[in-house]
Amino acid sequence: MKRRHLLAAAAVVAIPQSGRAQAFPERPIRFIVPYAPGGSTDTSARFVSEKLAAVLGQPVIVENKPGGGTIIGTEIVAKAKPDGHTILLTPAAMIAIAAFGMATPYDIDKDLVPVVGFVDLPILLAASNSAPFKTVAELVAWSKAEPGRTVAYASAGIGSLTHLWGEYVKAKTGLPMEHVGYKGSAEALRDVIAGHVPLFADVLVPTATAVRAGQIRGLAVAMAHRSELLPDVPTVAEAGLPGTEGTVPFGISVPGGTPASVVMKLNTAFNEALGDAAIRRKLLELGFVPVGGAPQAYVAVLANEIAKWRKVIKDAKIPAPS
Repeated sequence: MKRRHLLAAAAVVAIPQSGRAQAFPERPIRFIVPYAPGGSTDTSARFVSEKLAAVLGQPVIVENKPGGGTIIGTEIVAKAKPDGHTILLTPAAMIAIAAFGMATPYDIDKDLVPVVGFVDLPILLAASNSAPFKTVAELVAWSKAEPGRTVAYASAGIGSLTHLWGEYVKAKTGLPMEHVGYKGSAEALRDVIAGHVPLFADVLVPTATAVRAGQIRGLAVAMAHRSELLPDVPTVAEAGLPGTEGTVPFGISVPGGTPASVVMKLNTAFNEALGDAAIRRKLLELGFVPVGGAPQAYVAVLANEIAKWRKVIKDAKIPAPS
């Protein structure tokens, strides 16, 4: 996804339009979530959809369309009628897909229009209870104690944003980290708990549950402020890794060609829902950071994230996921 295309999409959003779009919404809205039901991301979508329905005056029906690394659900929206009645919980995986330049059955420059930032999911650096370090400072000291020593870190898989974040930390700090990719967070977590891999780079939810249960140790959250979910775990800056903040951003998109007036009505509705005090409190308790803002703000996030991870991929010579 090229920055000029994203900015062009934002410019289109700002152009007023008239006609039937002004009557939007005219029927229930399909809220496509490209993940399996029951997960934290699905939960956040369902929670916000209730308020969204009240604001828009139409039911907002969450439909789970997992598979294909989020491509299946994304394709459904990319090829849907561009009238605003089909919206996408835009997966963070789309950023990695774009950064790697991977082929998809849709053109994200043309077939999707950004509406609003939804939530950010912070990244967590955790350690096995059997690891020979309990803090980031001890990790750094341990890694330097023997020449050539490396420390393995697990992630949900090659090409995941948590894998790329680990490589970003490695480049920023010089820590001799070595990636161990798994087929999902659950599999990686099992090995970290068992002590087979000392470090774990994963999203805060649901890994925070294992930290709170004492199964693994939280070393740092990649946020500017501490998470309400793990208030005792320091931020990366507090832990001694300044400049390595990182989140997994989720947004809302609609099919390309959706009238700008519809995009703005959806944007306003999501901002109202995300601005609700009860909803914000619930999302923070779940480990998410509510975002909101103008479409252009989400466009800028996408462009910046893609450029950031594209550089990490290039510098670390990471192969595209197969």
